[in-house]
Amino acid sequence: MKSVSLPDHPASEEEYLHLRETCDAIDREIAEVEALTSAKAGECMDVRMEEDPDEQVQVTMNRLRYQLDRLRQLNMASGQAYFARLDFTPSGQKPETWYLGRWGVLDPVTLNPVVVDWRSPAANLYYSGQIGRMDYEAPDGRVEGELTLKRMLTVKQRELISLFDSGIVSQEAYLQGVLGSVSTDRLREIVTTIQAEQNIVIRHPLAEHLLVQGAAGSGKTTIALHRIAYLLYTFRNSLKPENMMILAPNPLFLSYISQVLPDLGVERVVQTTFEGWCREGMGRRMPKILRESRLEKNLSLTGTEREKTGRILRMKGSLATMKKLEAWLEHLQETVLPPNGMKMAGVVLLDRPEMERIFLKDLRYFPLEQRISELRKIVRKRVQGAVSLLKDQYAANAEQIAGRIRSGLREGAQRQRKLRELYETRDQRYREIDARAEGYLNGYREKFTLPDLAGLYRAFLEECAPELITEDDSLRQEDLPMLVMICRAVFGLKTKPMKHIVIDECQDFSPFQVALLKKVNPAATFSLVGDLYQGIRADEGIRSWDEWKGPVFDHRADLKQLTVSYRNTVEIMDLAQAVAARWPIDGICETKPVLRHGEEPRIVRAQSEKERLALIRDQVRAWQAEGYHSIALIEKTAEQAGALFRRIGAELGARLLSETDAEYRGGVMILPASIAKGMEFDCVGVCDASAESFPDDEFLCRVLYVMMTRPLHRLCVWHKGDPSPMLPAGR
Repeated sequence: MKSVSLPDHPASEEEYLHLRETCDAIDREIAEVEALTSAKAGECMDVRMEEDPDEQVQVTMNRLRYQLDRLRQLNMASGQAYFARLDFTPSGQKPETWYLGRWGVLDPVTLNPVVVDWRSPAANLYYSGQIGRMDYEAPDGRVEGELTLKRMLTVKQRELISLFDSGIVSQEAYLQGVLGSVSTDRLREIVTTIQAEQNIVIRHPLAEHLLVQGAAGSGKTTIALHRIAYLLYTFRNSLKPENMMILAPNPLFLSYISQVLPDLGVERVVQTTFEGWCREGMGRRMPKILRESRLEKNLSLTGTEREKTGRILRMKGSLATMKKLEAWLEHLQETVLPPNGMKMAGVVLLDRPEMERIFLKDLRYFPLEQRISELRKIVRKRVQGAVSLLKDQYAANAEQIAGRIRSGLREGAQRQRKLRELYETRDQRYREIDARAEGYLNGYREKFTLPDLAGLYRAFLEECAPELITEDDSLRQEDLPMLVMICRAVFGLKTKPMKHIVIDECQDFSPFQVALLKKVNPAATFSLVGDLYQGIRADEGIRSWDEWKGPVFDHRADLKQLTVSYRNTVEIMDLAQAVAARWPIDGICETKPVLRHGEEPRIVRAQSEKERLALIRDQVRAWQAEGYHSIALIEKTAEQAGALFRRIGAELGARLLSETDAEYRGGVMILPASIAKGMEFDCVGVCDASAESFPDDEFLCRVLYVMMTRPLHRLCVWHKGDPSPMLPAGR
């Protein structure tokens, strides 16, 4: 064996040699795929299909796409082939050794597994089991046996860095080593550290809806993304990435999570916001939406003012309003029809009963606009029939007159002139009938009175929900569910049907929003992850999981709780929990931090604004000196964040983040509380937790809790004057 530095473990040399063999097998498979595709590992290549490819082209393109995806996975696997080894002896059979990695690898010659994919059934032994009697569910049934070795390995750039054999102490040491590292500019995948309660959520059956109550730092978002990767692996013959969608709170958050799925070898999953989904569906018909942060606005209101505006928002997001709108749309389809049927030149084209049968029954599954177009095809045929009928009538009448002319006048110039005039009149009538028919069809659409989308929405509010009308006539984000529902019923939506939908920070979604997504995607199952303790938009979202379990999902949704926080140190979580305890939530388990200790959070009083700025500046520089990469200075409002940025942003090299930002880059960041949720940083400074900014209030308690649960390693809380009464005394 060549001279290399190996970890201090009896099996180091054995594992080093096996790693070399595995890397060679990966290289052989890479070479095989490169030969098949004429692509090169590490190069960016994709397959673009025509709009409507024929079956043979589609099969060929799908095969090429699969091979290119495989090449990407193998290229990533080449540097980090696996992370665990399992020795398992099935009952009555020979022992088996498996190495688990992010991607499965087969020996191209023997087709035996060299690396087992982390999503495979056998990997459950790693995530759920300890040494001893174990079992797992395989495609052919349950397999029982003895797990004799569970070894965790760290491989980087084809080098063996460390290895731990299973045991409570070694597992905690491995987990703490991973969690204690400095953060990156993106949310990380956690394949190597998935815990048992997280594994249950990831592998929850596809056919069932899933609700996840996850504590701050429990890995909700990461677990949701890993669930997508698991489902695509397990149901690869029936589920495609294009038919899966994840909805995130804002574009900045999408940027933050953007690399997780590609790192797991998953491409082309739809990642968007609810507004982005609405915009795609409505297209050019979408009215102008006033851009404002409801949360930001709420932070500037008193509790009484918030409750007043919140009542309207809760009504707009309620299932009761959705049912009102459904009933109104049902009635609209009847009122849009011409009241007396359709006639042309006295000929009945469609009487009212026949029109209702066609429009309200035969075509009822089409949007109204499309129904009107489909009905026009029928009317066109009826018009053609009416034209023929009218022409036949004129022709018959002309022939009768011609007969009288022939019998009343002898052959000669006068008879010829009268016959010529008669037939010219007949032909003129024909032209008039054709012109009338053309004019009738050209004016067909005018017989159906349908305002534009915004006009329809206003009509609904005026007729059925006047209590939702505000003095300001602007349309806002809370109006989007009703607009989408009207657009779907009247004009149709351009969205692609999904088979599985993941909603992150789902506690901020209204029942209406989720029910609408379910209605538009009737074949989809849902995975919804959130935290009621972080429900800082409760005036729009939910206050209890029961608001969804029964009314939206007909009691066909499982609720799981993630109670362990892997983000914060014990000391940071203790302080955050003390704040959250001011306004407890029934039925929600207390958060348990993983046993990782760190520096006590600091609560620092500033005597003046000048001193506050100096304290913040000094603390950031101290954290930078410790080697921390991502440092977030969080103010209560965007206005305060902007003011702080103008005062000290330049000298700290900080970046000011806003809700409209579409890229997350790390470093020193100044941001408002409204966009902090879901993200994590090495160090966090809560810049103003004074009693004036954070009086004892449930909404503000949730906001402060969110701000305090963002850091991995360090937390400092500043205040001028008296501290918030929600902060524990004596800190």
